Amino acid sequence: MRHTPEYAPVKVFQRETHLRTAGGLTVTDITEDVQNCVRESGVREGIACVYSPHTTCCVRVNEWETGFLEDFAELLRRLVPTEGYYAHDDWDRRTENICPEDQDQGNGHSHCMAMLLGTAGESVPVRDGELQLGTWQRVLFIELDRERDRRWLVQVVGNE
Repeated sequence: MRHTPEYAPVKVFQRETHLRTAGGLTVTDITEDVQNCVRESGVREGIACVYSPHTTCCVRVNEWETGFLEDFAELLRRLVPTEGYYAHDDWDRRTENICPEDQDQGNGHSHCMAMLLGTAGESVPVRDGELQLGTWQRVLFIELDRERDRRWLVQVVGNE
């Protein structure tokens, strides 16, 4: 005999959160805000996608520990120093996607750091209405550029 699974309707919940960053490789722990979105969504089993719609910041899952955060910032600064030549900041060459604010202070290094860090967001499984993070894992919003107004989105998809 073949078992036919029961399907429940899929629920989709989305929230956008705004913040002002301090700039310069700052990390903000947004785990509790994301967990609150999951709880508010009513989704019991599913996935929470956390996304930054900016090209010079990102969302990552990792440990919130002072030594690690210092090591991480220092590694990025060694790999992609703020000083030096970036074609992105050369206003004699650049003709695309020009933001007057960027002409005062170049951010080519921030774009390069973001590309090294990968995608702009993370997906975390949800079980029993809770984020399924590891023991020390936290959801981190990482600013790679100067102080700015930013936003991040959480979309929770799953069954109640």
